[in-house]
Amino acid sequence: MLSQHLSLSSATGKPTLSTTEINQLVDLCFEKMRADYRINRFLNSLPAEQQLQPLKELLAIVWQGGKWQENLQLLDDVFTALFARNNAKPSLVTGRDFEFLLDVIGGRDLQVITPVCLCHQFLLKLQPNDFHVDVLLEHVQSSLHELMFNEDSSQHLLALAESARELILGRLPPSAQA
Repeated sequence: MLSQHLSLSSATGKPTLSTTEINQLVDLCFEKMRADYRINRFLNSLPAEQQLQPLKELLAIVWQGGKWQENLQLLDDVFTALFARNNAKPSLVTGRDFEFLLDVIGGRDLQVITPVCLCHQFLLKLQPNDFHVDVLLEHVQSSLHELMFNEDSSQHLLALAESARELILGRLPPSAQA
């Protein structure tokens, strides 16, 4: 869980990164995501500066040892800036139109989706899955390599990103969010 990872990392003395380094990483990773057809459909069409400013602020707070739970308004701002859309095209057929077939052919594992904050639903309605998080981690890793971050910082940032997988996909039970 993200909050456990953050408290452990601040207790063990994580590598130091400046705000400038974090911002460079976010900018480069975002460029890669926008250029990648596998993941760019999740992002809205606002200018990059508007989309990334709340994320940069939240990452700076989290990297300094703060917790995302204490900054829910900023987290709401992140999900709104990155994923809220007012240009969605109506569709006659959606992925949910044929979900009943899963019940017919033998059922499925029902999974309760738990948004972390109100605006997290902007992302969750687009139905991201583990594949999309893997693509994001790919971009984070290549950005770290391209910016020549040292091994300690790279490993710590990748572990931090990986620890947020369940949270991003809305798979945390409500009790785990507190």
